[in-house]
Amino acid sequence: MALLDDIRTRYGLPSDQEILRGLERGETLPAEFYFAPEIQDLEQERIFSKSWQYACHESKVAKPGDYAVTTAGNIPIIITHGRDGEVRGFVNVCRHRLHAIATEDGNKPLLQCPYHGWTYGLDGRLTSAPRSERESGFDCSSRSLIPVAVERWDQWIFVNPDTGATPLAEVTRDIRARTDELNTDLREYEFQVRYEYTMDCNWKVWAENAVECYHCPTLHRSSFGRTYDTGPDDYSVAAQDRDRTIWNSGPIKWLPGDAEPERLKGFRFAFTFPSSFFALDDYVGFVGSVLPLSPERCWAFVDMYAKPGADEDIVKAWLEMWDQTLVEDKRATDCQQIGYRSARVRNGRLMLDSEHPLRAFMKATFTALSA
Repeated sequence: MALLDDIRTRYGLPSDQEILRGLERGETLPAEFYFAPEIQDLEQERIFSKSWQYACHESKVAKPGDYAVTTAGNIPIIITHGRDGEVRGFVNVCRHRLHAIATEDGNKPLLQCPYHGWTYGLDGRLTSAPRSERESGFDCSSRSLIPVAVERWDQWIFVNPDTGATPLAEVTRDIRARTDELNTDLREYEFQVRYEYTMDCNWKVWAENAVECYHCPTLHRSSFGRTYDTGPDDYSVAAQDRDRTIWNSGPIKWLPGDAEPERLKGFRFAFTFPSSFFALDDYVGFVGSVLPLSPERCWAFVDMYAKPGADEDIVKAWLEMWDQTLVEDKRATDCQQIGYRSARVRNGRLMLDSEHPLRAFMKATFTALSA
C-alpha cells in the first residue's frame, strides 16, 4: 500500500517510485519525513508498535519481584520477573484511568497503581481494586494489564508491543554470528553509568548520524576522531538490507600507556532497525536506543560498561570521550533539524562510499511506512 494519499497531497510528496529511485541515486528521503506529524504517526503505527527494541540489561529483572520500566516508541512498558521465574512485559498503563503503574525500576511482590490503588500481580492480572465490591458485575479477570512480547538477546532484554510479532531469535538469526562475538565480549563488561540525551531533532536525524562516520574527522576531532582511526581506508561501514542491520568498525588510534595496537580488537558497532545499538572496544562498551518524543524531538539513552580490570584512568577518559562525542552529536543534529524544518531543500545528496548505511536505513524506514 502506498503512503496515505492525504499525506502525499498535503506535502506535495513525490510518488513512492520516485522516492525509491532517488534513494538509489543517493538522495535522502524528502525533508518532510523529518518534521511532518502525519509521518511520525505512521512510524508509531507501522514501525515502533511492531518492532523489537532494546529495553534493559538482564540484571534489571534478575530476581523474582524485579520490574523495569522502558518505552517502545510512544508506548510505556513495564517488564516483570514473576514468582514463577517468567519474565513478562506489559503496557505500563493501569486499566482504571490509564495512569502509569510504575515510573522507575524496583522490586515488589505486587504492582500497585499509585493513583487509585489498583493492584496487579507480576503476571499482569488485576488482583484487587478499591471499592470494586460496590460495583455490580465488576470482574477483575477482565482488567489484566495489556501484554507485550519480551525476549532475551543474550544478556539483553528486548520488547515488542506486537505479541504476534515474528520471534526475535528468528528476526536476528542471520546476524547472530557477528553479534554473538560482540556480545560474548560485552557480557563480561561491568555497568558504569547511563547517559541520557534529549535532542531537538527528528529521531531519524539522530539515528542516521549514529550509523556513519563521515562526520567524525570534523565534528569529533577531539573526541571520537581522536580515539579511533576514522579515515575512509581505516574505518569500515557495512549495511545489509535483508536483515536491516548496520555495522561499523575501526582501529584504536589513541593508545593509552604501553598498549600494543596489534593486540587490540578496536571499535565494533551494530545498529539494528529501528532504534537499538551495541558497541564496544577494548576498554568500554555501551548499549542503547533512540526514541521519538515528537516529530522534532527525540531521546536517547546509552548504558555504559567497562572491561573488568581495565585501568580506571583509561575507563574514565573513555567515558568522558563518549559523553563529549554524544553531546557533539546532539548539537549537530539539533542544527540539522532547522535545515529540514525549513523545507527549502527537499533532498540531500549522500556520499555513498562512506554513507551507504544511511541509504539502507532510509530504505528500511520508507519500506516500513509504505507497506
